[in-house]
Amino acid sequence: MSVRGLLWLSLYLILITLPLGVATIWPGEFADISLLMKMGVAFGFLSFTILGLEFSLISKIQSVASAFGMDALIRFHRQMGLVATILVISHAVALVYNGYPLEWLNPFGPDTTWAMRWGLLSAFALLLLIIASVARQQLRIPYEWWQWTHDLLAKIVVVSALAHLLMVGAFSAQRPMQIVIGGCALLIFGISVYFQVIRPLRLWSRPWTVVENLKVSTDTQTLKLQPHNHPGFRFEPGQFAWLNTGTSPFHKDRHPISMSSAASDELGEPIEFTIKNLGDWSGKVVPALQPGTRIWVDGPYGVFTPDREQGPGYVLIGGGVGITPLLSMCETFAARGDLRPVYLFYGSASAESLRFKDRLIDLQTRMNLHVIYALEKPPEAWQGERGYITQAVLEKYLPAQHKRFQYFICGPGPMMDSIEGILPKLGIPGRQIHTERFVMV
Repeated sequence: MSVRGLLWLSLYLILITLPLGVATIWPGEFADISLLMKMGVAFGFLSFTILGLEFSLISKIQSVASAFGMDALIRFHRQMGLVATILVISHAVALVYNGYPLEWLNPFGPDTTWAMRWGLLSAFALLLLIIASVARQQLRIPYEWWQWTHDLLAKIVVVSALAHLLMVGAFSAQRPMQIVIGGCALLIFGISVYFQVIRPLRLWSRPWTVVENLKVSTDTQTLKLQPHNHPGFRFEPGQFAWLNTGTSPFHKDRHPISMSSAASDELGEPIEFTIKNLGDWSGKVVPALQPGTRIWVDGPYGVFTPDREQGPGYVLIGGGVGITPLLSMCETFAARGDLRPVYLFYGSASAESLRFKDRLIDLQTRMNLHVIYALEKPPEAWQGERGYITQAVLEKYLPAQHKRFQYFICGPGPMMDSIEGILPKLGIPGRQIHTERFVMV
């Protein structure tokens, strides 16, 4: 982990443990209360600060993303959400065990206070958020609906939890806790205002125009965008941006999409994004975008790039639309005249679902690129690999010096999990394995 990553992690740990320390050891009028009772209260404060700071974890703070990588942040976001849920349950169990009436857990009970009702609302919203996230695919919740409800439920969780803390009194009535809670609330509010008001206002004056909208396979479109009256931005191969096709950058329908064009040192250059049909937005809105349409692009983000991981050669392993950031890497190598060897393993369901085959053929004439295809359902005359990208397939094509190469993996979750388990068996150190996942739940 980089020095910047250690600093961010240290700050995060200090912020989430500060309320726990104050609640359990501060000598005040509750100094004689049992340690178990204090710990129960501290669990509540701890869950509030974790949930509040989750806003910044998965938000677009570039210095955080560059320190850890979006893949690591998404995983950490999920894990800390589950930790916060366990803490909420532990908070309730500890307080009931220490004498709080069980009847207070009934929000419609005559003796239930409004402080408890706010706490119950926060817990219920958190439960719905977890269920919708963990079981989104099983429940067939469209990404756009999940994104909107996730944002709404997250706000309900944090605001209701804050109301619960302030109305309960007791520990939160002490001056030290008021300072800590107030500081956390201001931090959360500041993050929310920046990303929901200030950031969109800045993007409003920097629209992008659709230059081309090309169909590259049966279910995939490539958008070519040009910055409109502004210089755009530079990006590194493999990075992504958030696309917003709404009428303004305040529109909630945002999607993380990798660039598929070569990175350039020149500002003002057009940028390409390749998008697979996975729902209403990608299957209906994107294909209907006409040249001249203005959209909003927030980026670049991510550390999934060979520019930050130098090596004598590269192995790129992609599946499905995960080929997109890997194509950007190859296009960039070719544009720079980089002659280091690149081995691209590309897995797909069928020959018809292969993307950029013509571009990959052209790239093999302009750089030291070796392309290995693997199809799950190949045609009878297929000359490439059949089935999945396995250890045997990798061993068959990798050169003798492959243990020194850098490895980049992007594709469906099961494929990535499989490859991440295979590479250590081939003697590849973990520091040379880089992944990028776009599954936000």
